[in-house]
Amino acid sequence: MTTARPRLLARTALLAGLLALAPAARAGAPSDELLRLTPARAGAVLVVDDLRGRWDALAGSRLAREFAGLPAFAAWRDSPGARDFFQARDRIMGFLQVTPRQVRDDLLGDAAALALLMPDDPALDASHARGLLLLKARDPGLLRRLIDRVNRAQRDSGELESLVESERGGTPYATRRFAEGSGQLPETYVLFPDGVFAFSNDEPLVHEVIDRKAGKGGASFADASGFREAAEGLAGRPVARAFVDPAAVLRVLDGLPAQEDPNGRKVAAAAREYLGAMDRAGAGLIVEEGRVQLQLVQSFKPDAFRRLAGSVFAPFQTGDVGLGPSPRLLDFPRSAVAAASFRVDVTGLYRFVVGLASDADQARLAKLEAIASALLLGMDLRERVLPALGPRMSAYVEAAEGGTFPLVAAIEINEGAAQSLPGGRAGATTAEALDNALRAVLTALSLDEKRVPPTAQVRVRDGVASLDAPYPFAFAIDPQARRLILGTSAAAVARYLESGADADAGARFRDVRDAAFPDCEAFACADLAALVALADEHRDRLVSALARRQGRPADDAARDLAQALDLARLFDAAYVAGRVETPRARVEHRVGLLPRREAKAEAEAATP
Repeated sequence: MTTARPRLLARTALLAGLLALAPAARAGAPSDELLRLTPARAGAVLVVDDLRGRWDALAGSRLAREFAGLPAFAAWRDSPGARDFFQARDRIMGFLQVTPRQVRDDLLGDAAALALLMPDDPALDASHARGLLLLKARDPGLLRRLIDRVNRAQRDSGELESLVESERGGTPYATRRFAEGSGQLPETYVLFPDGVFAFSNDEPLVHEVIDRKAGKGGASFADASGFREAAEGLAGRPVARAFVDPAAVLRVLDGLPAQEDPNGRKVAAAAREYLGAMDRAGAGLIVEEGRVQLQLVQSFKPDAFRRLAGSVFAPFQTGDVGLGPSPRLLDFPRSAVAAASFRVDVTGLYRFVVGLASDADQARLAKLEAIASALLLGMDLRERVLPALGPRMSAYVEAAEGGTFPLVAAIEINEGAAQSLPGGRAGATTAEALDNALRAVLTALSLDEKRVPPTAQVRVRDGVASLDAPYPFAFAIDPQARRLILGTSAAAVARYLESGADADAGARFRDVRDAAFPDCEAFACADLAALVALADEHRDRLVSALARRQGRPADDAARDLAQALDLARLFDAAYVAGRVETPRARVEHRVGLLPRREAKAEAEAATP
C-alpha cells in the first residue's frame, strides 16, 4: 500500500468480526435502506440484520452449548491470549462507558453493512481500495456520546490533529484528520437523526451517502446488475450475507504479476472468462439447530451463461429429459463413508482440459488419442466414445477390512447418444469397445515388473476384471444397468455390484440429501459419524502417522486429533451440493454440516 493504514485495517477487521456474528436481512429488513445508500460500484459488501433479536437464539442453541462444552474451547477460554482479549475488551468498554450488550443491541442490533470500493482510477490497484461502514443505531444518542468520547481522548493524546465539521446539503458531518506523518488517512462520518451512521476513509463516499439519503445521487448497490438475482437466491435466514462484484476480483487479478508459465496463463485466462461472465456473487451463512450451511449463489449474464452451461455447469444440471431411466448409480454399499453424485459432460470437459495443455502436449495427446481409438475397436475417442459416457456419474470411498479405503467410480453408458455417430467395428457397442480397451490397459500394467510379478495375468471374476496380483485398478462393465465401474480394488468393485441387491443400498446418503439439499442432484457427502468411529478404532495408527508427517511429538498429535474428533462428533455429516437454475442464469452451491441425528431428534421432540 502507498499509505500505511494499520489502525484503519484493525478497525475494519474488528467491525467485520462483529458483523459476521449478526443475522442477515429478510425482505423489507432495515439493511435494505443501508444497501440503497451504498454505491453500486462497491466491490464487496457484508450485510447483517437483527442482531438484537437473533443473538439469544444463536448463543443459546444446542450447537453453541455443545461447542462451548468442548475441551478445546475451554482450554482456549482459559488461555493467556483469551484472558488478554477479554481484559482489553473490558478496558475499552469501561473507557467508552458502555456495555457489550449496549453495543450489540443499541448500535449494531438493527442493521449494519460494510462495503469495500475499488479506486475509480483503473491505473490504481487494490491497495488503494476504500471502505464504507453503514449502520442503523437504535440509540443515536449513545452513538453520538461514544463518538465524542473517542474524539476527545484522541485529541488529548495528540493522535487526532483536528476535527473538521462541515455541511453538505444542510446535513452536518465531520472529518477526523491525523498528524502529518502518522500514515493514517482522514476519516469522515455522518450521523443522521434517525440513527443511520456512515463512516469512511474517503470523504466523497460519505458525500454520496448524504446525497442518497436526501433522495439524490446515482444508482445504489441494491440496483446493481445481478444483485437482486443473487440476493433472492439466498434462502432461509442467513446469519450473515456477503455480495461480491466479479469485476472487483478481476481488478485484483490484473494487479498480480503476469504468469510466465504457458499453462498458468491458460488457467488464468479461463478464470477471467468465468468471472467476466458473472454478474454478481452472493453468500449466506445459516446457523440453526438443524444445520450449519454456507450458501453460494452466482448470477450470470444470460448470453455468457449459455456458453458455459454445456461444460462448466454440467455437473450441477438436473432433470432426466431424453435420458431414459437412470442407472442405479447411487446403490452404494453400507461400508461407504463418503460419496458423490454429479453430472459430467465428458466430451466438453475433455476438450476444456485439453485446451489448457501446452502446444507440445497437444501433439502428444493427438498420438495418445490415435492409440486409444485403436484399442476402442476403431471408434474415435472424441466423436464416438466420450459422447456415450454420462452424463450421470457417482463415486464413493468405503472403509474395507484391513484399514483400507478403496475408491469406486461409476458412470452411465448412454449408448443411444452414440448410435448415430460413425466409426468403429460394425455391430460393436460402446460397452464392448471400453471392455476391449480397459483389458488392454490391464495387460500393459501387468508388464510393470517393479510392482507386479512377471507372471501376472488379467483375470475376470464375477464380471470384475483385474490383475491376479495386488494392483490398485479393476473395472466392470454392467451392460444391463448401463454402467462403467472403475475401482482401486477388485473386491470393492464386486461389492458395488452386489449392493444392487440390497434394498437399503445408498440409504445413508439419500437421507442426508433429503435433509439438507433435496433439490440438488450434484453432491459430495462425508459420513462424519462413521469416520469418527473409524478414527477411534485406529487412533494409535493415526497419531503415529500425524506425528511422523508433521515432525511433532506423539502427545501433541494425539491432542490435536482428539480436539478434531470432539468437534466432528457434534455433526452427523458434511456435504457440498450444487444446482443450476437455467431460466434465471443462476448457479448455487451449498457447503454444510448436519448435527448428530440423536441430537436433532431431541431438539425436534422438545419443539412444541
